Amino acid sequence: MNIKKNSHDHFTRVLGLSLLLFLAMSPLAVWADKTNDDQIVPPQKFQFELFGGYTTLNPSDLNLFVSYDNTIQTFSYDAYFDYLRTNSQIQSWTKNQDSERQKIKRAFPFGARLKFHLNQTIALSIGLRYLTSSHDSNIELQYTRNEFFNEQYREELVYSPYSLSAKAYIPTLGIHIMKKLKNALTLEGFLAGGLMFARCKYLSDWTYEWWIQGANYNWLTFQNSGTLEEKGHGIGIALDVGGRLAYPLFKSLGIFLEAGYAYQVAKNISGGGSEVRDDSTEIWDGRWGIKREKMTTPWGELEFELPTNYWPEGTDERRIRDFELDLSGFQLRLGLSYRF
Repeated sequence: MNIKKNSHDHFTRVLGLSLLLFLAMSPLAVWADKTNDDQIVPPQKFQFELFGGYTTLNPSDLNLFVSYDNTIQTFSYDAYFDYLRTNSQIQSWTKNQDSERQKIKRAFPFGARLKFHLNQTIALSIGLRYLTSSHDSNIELQYTRNEFFNEQYREELVYSPYSLSAKAYIPTLGIHIMKKLKNALTLEGFLAGGLMFARCKYLSDWTYEWWIQGANYNWLTFQNSGTLEEKGHGIGIALDVGGRLAYPLFKSLGIFLEAGYAYQVAKNISGGGSEVRDDSTEIWDGRWGIKREKMTTPWGELEFELPTNYWPEGTDERRIRDFELDLSGFQLRLGLSYRF
């Protein structure tokens, strides 16, 4: 309930900031239209723009996959081996890990926009942005238990690949308010909104081996492998607010730098999933959500949350809320414009 309220408050703050910006700039537009009549304005009404840039991201629900897998690994291995060593069931243990699971923290959006200039200070636009971010990791883990009587138990895990990704197509309609400055610079404020067509995916492809090693032997006692994949898609709301500086390079060609904040959230995510374990395959389709689980073992108790679209009979009671794909963040974009 608190998370839904925070999401609603987040959108309300962005919308409020956007309205305040344009309420503040509306008098500027009227003043500029009256006072800049003597400026030379190109007769072209249309302007085509291409841009690309950088944005910060924190899709917290999607990143829960990484938090969950790290927590389960630490509890099932590190905490368990500490328990065995503390209770004198093993002499010691070691861990080797060559890489880390990566959360999504940034993206490189790009897109295009077509503007129609109503006058020298106000323009309308239609545009399309594309946003994508993914992390593909190859992780090798090795846990070694030093048993008594000079024997070692070695567990080896390989995740190849371990992948987390998100992408979105965002068509928008916008309004732009411009003010010409000195040295041919143009200051602009903009507000654009539209729908976000988003997708996300989690993939974990793993192999496991358990070796027992002694003075004259090294036995592979057990091995298995599996693949877990979950996909999601949904439609959300996008709201983009910010400002920019533009500078003409030639008569019709110009360059611009934009900075702003983009609210981009999709709910009601659904999609298919599958798990392959050795020779067994299970396939499902469902709505994404967040569920709470609990593990109780001799070495401790663990409560955790994880995202999933897998809801076998009886497990939906552990669903605590809907999944939310939040691709909001501050953006910095550089682009070229052509006026015709």
